[in-house]
Amino acid sequence: MVKFSANATNAVSYSFRFGTGDSKTSSGNAEYTYTEVGTKTYDIKVLAYSSTNNYITIDKKITVYVKPDSEQGLLELLAGNSSKTWKINAAQDAHFSNGSPDKTYSTYWEAAAFSKVNAGFYDDEYIFNVDGTYKHKTNEDVFGKASYLTNDFGSTSQSPNSSGEIEKYPLDDYQTTFVAKKDGDENKLEINGKGFVGFYVGQHIYTIECYDSDNIYLRTQDEGENVAWYVWLTAKTVSETHPKDQFTNLVWSDEFSDPGALDSSKWVHEVGDSWYNNEVQSYTSRLDNSKVEDGKLKIIAKKESYNGNNYTSARIISNTKMDFTYGRVDIKAKIPGTKGTWPALWLLGSNFKTVTWPKCGEIDVLEAAQSNNFRVQSTVHHPDNYGEGDSHITNEYTDITEKFHIYSLVWTKQALTFYVDDKPHHIVGNSCALPFNWNQFIILNVAMGGTMGGEISPDFVSDTMEIEYVRVYQ
Repeated sequence: MVKFSANATNAVSYSFRFGTGDSKTSSGNAEYTYTEVGTKTYDIKVLAYSSTNNYITIDKKITVYVKPDSEQGLLELLAGNSSKTWKINAAQDAHFSNGSPDKTYSTYWEAAAFSKVNAGFYDDEYIFNVDGTYKHKTNEDVFGKASYLTNDFGSTSQSPNSSGEIEKYPLDDYQTTFVAKKDGDENKLEINGKGFVGFYVGQHIYTIECYDSDNIYLRTQDEGENVAWYVWLTAKTVSETHPKDQFTNLVWSDEFSDPGALDSSKWVHEVGDSWYNNEVQSYTSRLDNSKVEDGKLKIIAKKESYNGNNYTSARIISNTKMDFTYGRVDIKAKIPGTKGTWPALWLLGSNFKTVTWPKCGEIDVLEAAQSNNFRVQSTVHHPDNYGEGDSHITNEYTDITEKFHIYSLVWTKQALTFYVDDKPHHIVGNSCALPFNWNQFIILNVAMGGTMGGEISPDFVSDTMEIEYVRVYQ
């Protein structure tokens, strides 16, 4: 609130014009509350009237700072101590994505790193200041849905692409204000006027779904198409390195160079006769079912009578030996292909004993069986999608039972990306709402039968999964 006072000889009343279109008449004093957030300069005019209605005027300029009504923690996140600049984190898979409106993470589609280089938002800068002002440096163009851009900012000679988007809509830099507040369990960001962040879908209100000091995961919703849109922002310099090459420090590995039993400092055998998914094998720690030989780990599934079952195999885990969050996992393997075998290279949440599956999260780097014609299938399972999971089968590799391939997972806070021989085939967007932001451990096993392995060949005697190495980079 600003207090005004005026005095003139023979004046009986004063009219205060506050520079906003508002005015007030008084005997010499007035108070006015400015509401536009930020530092603004206003042209003030005061008219002093005599009893005969003659008047004199005086003009003044005043500068007023209106503090934003933002929650302090969110304001510090967005603007730091003074000002903070954010950009689209184009170097990460799933930096731009969309999904179901009833979820808080992407479910429909995720953009690969750098894949939108021809669109006009990689070079945009989103600048938040502690005084509540927001500047969008567009570098002359932005990216968004054509219908919203032309309706809100005017027509353009550019034609929409096949998805109804204008990739480089001409738009000058602009400045407005913002407010960031908690609304129940949600952290909300509202940009005033026509301000926006990222891909424009006619919205100016966002929820902050994930954040740390250098990363923000923003969600908004296209009400017309009933689709949620997401962008990952970073306050750091955007890397030029592809996601698959961002983890270069080898932190753990097994090259299987020492023949005989497994290295007990790296692996634990899970032993038992009753398993999930209608599997019919007994898992043992015997050399008959797992051993290191010829520079490879061999997991051997066999037909034999054992503890009430007719098949044996091995399941080895790194739990308590190597549990980790984020990184790259490379497993070079050749898998069995006999009908009824179900080989898997996967990860499970290390908290599986306390929160149970699927709340712990499961990441299947590779599963193959007769149910998918022994093709590469990669899947994540979590509470919202734990049956079939978020899964993809690639038919590009038809020799996985005959040749070694490198099966990889690149796991970040933004995405889980699955590779075969350094070629990506499946991207899953990550989010704070998903159980993929805490420790997981590696599992290598060959199951028999079950929901994916199916009917076992009557001629089955034994088959082997061979693994040359397992490596974890961070």
